[in-house]
Amino acid sequence: MQVGKSLSVGGLIVFGTITSLFAKVVYELKGVGLDGKLKLFQKPWAMTTTMFIGMSFCLPIAYYKDRKEQQKKQKHDMQQPLIAQANGVAKGSLKETLLLALPSFFDLVATVLMNIGLLNVTASVYQMMRGAEMLFAALFAVLFLHRHLNRFHYLGILCCVTGISMVGLSSVLSGEGSSTHEVSTQAMLLGMGLIVLSQAVQAAQLTFEDFFMADLAMEPLKIVGFEGVFGSIFMLCLLLPIAYYLPGPEGYGLHENTLDTVEMIKNTRSLQIVLSVQLFALLAYNVAGMMVTGHLGAVFRTVLETMRTLFVWLLGLLLFYTSLGGGELGESWSRWSYLQAAG
Repeated sequence: MQVGKSLSVGGLIVFGTITSLFAKVVYELKGVGLDGKLKLFQKPWAMTTTMFIGMSFCLPIAYYKDRKEQQKKQKHDMQQPLIAQANGVAKGSLKETLLLALPSFFDLVATVLMNIGLLNVTASVYQMMRGAEMLFAALFAVLFLHRHLNRFHYLGILCCVTGISMVGLSSVLSGEGSSTHEVSTQAMLLGMGLIVLSQAVQAAQLTFEDFFMADLAMEPLKIVGFEGVFGSIFMLCLLLPIAYYLPGPEGYGLHENTLDTVEMIKNTRSLQIVLSVQLFALLAYNVAGMMVTGHLGAVFRTVLETMRTLFVWLLGLLLFYTSLGGGELGESWSRWSYLQAAG
């Protein structure tokens, strides 16, 4: 059991760090597209699709786990009702599954905003700005769930706002949004604004799930898997075609040529490796997260998640200052990094 706990904790930190770091690294890789030119892989819509595909791989694991548990129950002759119900919804029913389409839509909007925002900020700033979710979650809990906050909650919110402000200020003062090209101050502010907005959407998702789905009789891993399936369907059948016909140049978060994306991946070995690792890391991160919650509880998992920020930053520095990144991947240390560390 102790080995299982250690592996799940290590997996959560390692694979969580990889998913955040590689989400930025992939934007700093170059490939040859349909126009025959070497260019940066700045494809936020494609990366959103990648994330949902990675989540959908949780579904076979969840069903395999269900099957093993059913076999175990049958072996011990446990008497169970044929159809379990929760809050009037039959377990495993179509209605239960379709309920997940709504939080999937919230997750989709938030992920698109985060990936577009990440174009203009470093991976560590991106990870730190995601702390804004706590602020919006508290606000929505008061407004819509009619919950009350104590003085310690307000103190935590104040610390959160102060920290995010310091991180954002350090990013603007350092002027670094990418290690491969210059990012204007306006673009950086827009990127940080989109990331903060994405956290408001994710907090709305949590509030929705808390109010409507608290009694839903479904394994967390299965919920992640179905949200991945719904998100993949939304992206492949609706949003990627829309992005293809949106006006504007590539690399700014609106127009995105999916055929060009496929061509760049086909022509670039480094993109193939990073995207494959990212898919596996997304799957492993979600599985490890469910194991940590099961072994040690949700509070311990929340504490571990905060450690991702430190490791994302440290690995970003390691990439930049070693031959692994060669000064073109990761992020540098500036005189304003102390302000970011304090935040």
